[in-house]
Amino acid sequence: MLALALVSTFTACKKDDDSSSAKTLNKTTLTNNTTWYNQGGSIIHIFKSNGVYSNSGTWAWKNGSDTMEIATVAGGAKTYWKIYWNTSTEMSCQRVNTSSAELYKSQLW
Repeated sequence: MLALALVSTFTACKKDDDSSSAKTLNKTTLTNNTTWYNQGGSIIHIFKSNGVYSNSGTWAWKNGSDTMEIATVAGGAKTYWKIYWNTSTEMSCQRVNTSSAELYKSQLW
């Protein structure tokens, strides 16, 4: 009987909405003139809906995939970022050939 009570208690505490499993990549909201900040604001991505990155660069989806090609200035060197998921206020991405994903938010944190 005690085991059943413990199971019921743990089940009741479990979040019904596992937000990490519900997060998907929404390319439209990701690139809808949103500014994205990493923790501390050392990297800031600004994806404008017209393909402009920040003020003078460019961004484009690589072959329609979940990887974005970014040039910080038009015609400049390109970097590639895999975008895992985004919400209206958060984004998870990773610069290709780095060791881990980073969380970005739509305001400084």
